[in-house]
Amino acid sequence: MGSAKLAQFCCTGIQRYRMTSSLLTAKDPSVTDLLGLLRDGLPRAAEGSGRSIVVVGAGIAGLVAGWLLRRAGHRVTLLEARTRMGGRILTHRRPTSGMFAEFGAMRFPRQHPLGQYLIHDLFGLRTAPFPMHNDASYLHLQGQTIRSAEFADSDLAHALFLGTTPQQLLDQALAPLHRLFQDHDEDTARNLLLERYDKLSLIQYLERSGFSIERLALIGPLLGLEGRYHFSLVEWYLHHQADLFDDLEYIIDGADRLITSFEPLLGDVLHLGCAVEGVDPKGDGVLVHYRSAFTRQSLEADACILTLPFCLMRTMEIGGMDPAKSYAIRNCYYGRAHKIFMQFRWRWWECLDGISHGTTTTDLGIRTIVYTPAGQDRQGGRGMLLVSYAWENDSATFAPLSEEQRLAQALEDLCRIHPAARDSYEWGMSHDWSQDPWSGGIGPLFRPLEMTGPMFHDLIRPLGQIHFANDACDRYHRRWIEGSIAAAIRTALAVHHGEAERPVV
Repeated sequence: MGSAKLAQFCCTGIQRYRMTSSLLTAKDPSVTDLLGLLRDGLPRAAEGSGRSIVVVGAGIAGLVAGWLLRRAGHRVTLLEARTRMGGRILTHRRPTSGMFAEFGAMRFPRQHPLGQYLIHDLFGLRTAPFPMHNDASYLHLQGQTIRSAEFADSDLAHALFLGTTPQQLLDQALAPLHRLFQDHDEDTARNLLLERYDKLSLIQYLERSGFSIERLALIGPLLGLEGRYHFSLVEWYLHHQADLFDDLEYIIDGADRLITSFEPLLGDVLHLGCAVEGVDPKGDGVLVHYRSAFTRQSLEADACILTLPFCLMRTMEIGGMDPAKSYAIRNCYYGRAHKIFMQFRWRWWECLDGISHGTTTTDLGIRTIVYTPAGQDRQGGRGMLLVSYAWENDSATFAPLSEEQRLAQALEDLCRIHPAARDSYEWGMSHDWSQDPWSGGIGPLFRPLEMTGPMFHDLIRPLGQIHFANDACDRYHRRWIEGSIAAAIRTALAVHHGEAERPVV
């Protein structure tokens, strides 16, 4: 790119940022009642004025957007590349026992009103608490295995935390951030947080607060920070400040019941096994190119909503793409993570260890064990255990291994803490989301300087009548279904009103 074009690119990027920022304010959740739109629906299109709309992807964002637009009187076609709906909601069911493993979304915060509306009010799904904290669970760090309740009196705690707890030490470091929310209303506090701290990663902030390498090495696995160390401080802190993990629930009959409940609402608009390969502007509308089992086809429509992850759009031909939009899509980071589930003949963690819920934290390859209440055999004694839930570099360690090697390594690590696991093991299965061809990762993560400035706004803005709606399009709820639902509602509303932005080239 020549210097003149580069200068023009920078100037138009700043102009677009200012313009889109003002547009975003009008659609912010504090202004637009997203829950009201989800509950009551979009305004009904006048008779004969409904638009033809292609929604790409049948994850929760695509399902919500398609349902809202169909309900408002538009002609919707929903194309999904997989042979199933759900995206990163993935429940694997055992055929005879009724047990299941949640490889995707497995717990839902009660503080998320959009997700709660779908689960409880719209579909009436049965739920139960998914508690994350348990003093009876274990810590396995630096070769030592102790109960969580015993950590405060352990040699490790006395040597590194000098009479205070890891959580207290973290809260002391975060005191300036806490004060923002104590002294201001939530919207003001969030804006100040972004303005002052968006340039920092979590580990940069902790190092500047005086944390030694020794403390970082221990507090990371203890408080589940290590996988977030090099990502946005602000994004992590907003989750921490909201205390989302303190009040979680799971869907008793499986998370996939949330997905299958949409089928009656969508009628015959859903088409599985249709992989979209490109979208082109055509006049005032779009032309969507997709591949089914044996043919390639094109579909003309008034608008298209892309709900698949941005990392997958890099291999898709999207017409009208300008440099700023392309840059934002290329640099939207998707984290890697895996889950390894194992089934055992009996629930020894309940019988021998007295653990019914919670997590065990380790510095082993498996990193985190989750004693999930979901998917258990309640008629008999068999049990399902999430033996390894690991993110980023911890997940990358398992990525090159075969399925047999992953299970063998995970079982070996598990037996260092729970010896009873070896003789009761029956079956195991893993899923690495970074190797999932239709996901590209567990979900989007902000890095420093990405929550503010042009990049985020370039991600979410449309290209003419090509719109974008996934959990990366929501600033505060990435990787939760809440972010996907919010993005779907905002985008459906924009498409309903025929809004578009002419791309700046």
